[in-house]
Amino acid sequence: MSGVQPQDKRLAEAVAVFIEAIHREVPTATLRPLTPYDDEDFTLEVQIPAELDWEAVLDVCLRHALAVEDQFGFLIVTRVKPAAPVAPAP
Repeated sequence: MSGVQPQDKRLAEAVAVFIEAIHREVPTATLRPLTPYDDEDFTLEVQIPAELDWEAVLDVCLRHALAVEDQFGFLIVTRVKPAAPVAPAP
C-alpha cells in the first residue's frame, strides 16, 4: 500500500503541469520550491535572466497559475526574481 495520498498525487500533477507550461514559455527560467507563504498549496520561485522583462514573466506565471487552479483546484503562488547580472570576465 502506498503512503501517498490521492490529494498529494493531484497536487504533484498540478505542479508538474504548471512547471511544464512555464518552461514552454520561459525556457531560461529556473524554478525552485519555496515554503508556502500562508494558505497556498504550493509556492515557487521563478528566477529569470536579468535581461528578461520581469512583468511579462509574472503575467505568464499568473496566467498559468489561474489555469492550474481552474483545472485542479490548487493555489500555486510564484515569486519572480531576476538573476543578478553576470559580470564580464576580466
